[in-house]
Parts: sequence; structure tokens; C-alpha cells
Amino acid sequence: MTRLLCTLLFCLLAWQASAQDFTASVDRSRLKLGESLDLTLESADATEFGKPDLTPLDELFDVLGTRQVNRLTTLDGQARASTRWIVTLRPRHSGYVVVPPLRLGDAQTQPISLHVVEASSQNADEQMAPVFIDASLDHESVYVQAQSVLTLRIYHSVSLYDDSSLTPLDIPDARVESLGEPRTYEQDIGGVRHGVIELRYAIFPQKSGQLTIPSQV
Repeated sequence: MTRLLCTLLFCLLAWQASAQDFTASVDRSRLKLGESLDLTLESADATEFGKPDLTPLDELFDVLGTRQVNRLTTLDGQARASTRWIVTLRPRHSGYVVVPPLRLGDAQTQPISLHVVEASSQNADEQMAPVFIDASLDHESVYVQAQSVLTLRIYHSVSLYDDSSLTPLDIPDARVESLGEPRTYEQDIGGVRHGVIELRYAIFPQKSGQLTIPSQV
């Protein structure tokens, strides 16, 4: 009996280690229909060869591309090798969509839930413009020193110059903090594929009254 319990415990620990050796994550869990996202699959098992089986994705997603990144890091004097597969996906339907478990050998990732919302229609001028900017706030009314998040999205159907950048976001009577690195993905607008650069800022008003966010160029 003791030997059986030890065997079962060993199998459970081996399954947990296998699950931790192959993980999945996404760069965002909420997006608009027509946008793309990056699914990152990572294996920490240096003895596992081959590629993940992506066929379970075909039912709910368009797989736009896959790239592989091999990494070697050192922790406490020990080298650790890992492999990442970055899969660019575009959901085919709106609503709550689940990225199914994916397998690499005997290892399997956990499912990931996404919220895909219907894209708001852009006006005709914006659809014709090669580059345009959209801005939105999560809260338009906040208390003094409370946080409101500004999201800026740069849509472009043409290549941008290497030195293209937004003007600095300077708001009098408010503290502005950048939230992470810009995110990039794609969105189909009026049948034209646009690249999207998304930037997020935390805005903390320092006094009461109306606060104006200046135009960005």
C-alpha cells in the first residue's frame, strides 16, 4: 500500500513538473474583433525537442505567424535553457473565446480565456487615412490624485519611419506615468489591414476642475 501511494505521489509530482515546464501566456486578454494578439508558449525542458501542436487553434483563430526564440539564462551559477514560440493569432469570433490547451510531447498548457469585443466602426475619413490616432480613457471623472488610464492607439496602413514617435504627453496640473512598453498588433478596418501601436499612460490629477489632455502628434 505504501509503495502504491509513493508511486501515485511520484506520478503527480512528475505531472506538475511537466505542466510547469510548458506554459502559455498572452500579451492581452481583451481585444477587438479583427485585432491580433501574441500567444507565447515556453518550454523549460531542454530535453524536449520538436514543436508544439498548434492544430487545436484552427477552429477559433487565424494563425498569422510563428517565430521561435531560444534563450539561455544563468541563475545562481546554473545555466537554464528555454525555448519560446510566439504565435500571432487573430480570433474569428467575438465574445468569450478560449485558447485551448496545447501539447508539446507529454506536456500540456492551461487554457486561456479571451474577451473579444465587436470593433466600433471608424468614419470614412479615418478608413482612408494611412495613419490616424485614437484615444480613450477608462474613467473620465476621478478624484484628485486618483488614477485614470489613457490609451492611445496609432493605426497605420503604411510603414512608419524609424524615428516616428508621439509628442511628449505633458499635462499641466497632472502627473503622467507611462504604463509599460508599447504593444503592437494588427486590426482589419474596412478590409484594410492596419498595424496598431498601443501606448498606455496613468494620469493623476493634482487639483480639482476640468483637465484637458492635449492633442498628440
